[in-house]
Parts: sequence; structure tokens; C-alpha cells
Amino acid sequence: MKEESISVGDFVFQLFETHRKNSSPKIDKSELLRYGHFRGWLEDSDERKPDCPLNRQTAARIIHMFMLIELGIADLQDISPATCLRDLYTCRVCTNHIAQVYTRGLMNAVKKEETDFSDSSALFFNHLALVSKTEAFQIIGKDF
Repeated sequence: MKEESISVGDFVFQLFETHRKNSSPKIDKSELLRYGHFRGWLEDSDERKPDCPLNRQTAARIIHMFMLIELGIADLQDISPATCLRDLYTCRVCTNHIAQVYTRGLMNAVKKEETDFSDSSALFFNHLALVSKTEAFQIIGKDF
């Protein structure tokens, strides 16, 4: 039985609640989505469609931008560990988001057992795979 995926809105709310600064006031989900969009760590689609299932690409973008804008964590200069991901450049806009969260160990790669490549141990980020609730809480629970 496949585990239920988490929505974008629920992920954003849990991320903010777990990592917000002590001085940040409690905020409801719709206000948080508006706030995140205004601050620039969420996109218009995140605010307008918070019930959409979260995929790994969107999770990487949200986490990376949240770290930059809300937590003031600078980008890693050396993202070469992420170059092992066969699909790192599938979405060129997402490349740095994925590289940053992968290199920091916030999100893991997956091994594709059945690939067209001769190397069956090839690592993939698997951009469009949905994020389960369990995986989301594991990601959010890590130290940024």
C-alpha cells in the first residue's frame, strides 16, 4: 500500500512551524502562504493551489528558498556532490535548488534499478515523484 502524499500547503505549514524563529508569531496556513509568496520563497501556484500534492522538485525549491530568505543560510559554493544525479539538469531552473538540498543531505537520491543505462546503481533525484507525509516529516526534521 502506497503512503499518502502531502499537499504543498501542509508541507509549507510544517516547514515554517518547525523552523520558524522564536520571535515569529503563529500564523494560519492561508496567511502563511500569502506571507511566503510576498517574501519570495513561495511561488504564485503554491499560494493559489495549496491542496496540490507536493513533488520532490517543488519541495527542493521551497526548502532552498526558505533557507535563503527566512533563515539567512547562504548557498553552498561546492555543489559537486550533486553532479552524481543523472537527472540533475532535467529542469535547469531547479538545478541549484536540487543541488543545494541534495548536497546538504536534506533530500536523498533514489537508485533506479531498471534503467536504460548500463549502470544499474545510477542515482536520480526523481523530480516529479510525490513526497509522502513520512518523507516530508523526515526532510523537515533535519537541521538546516
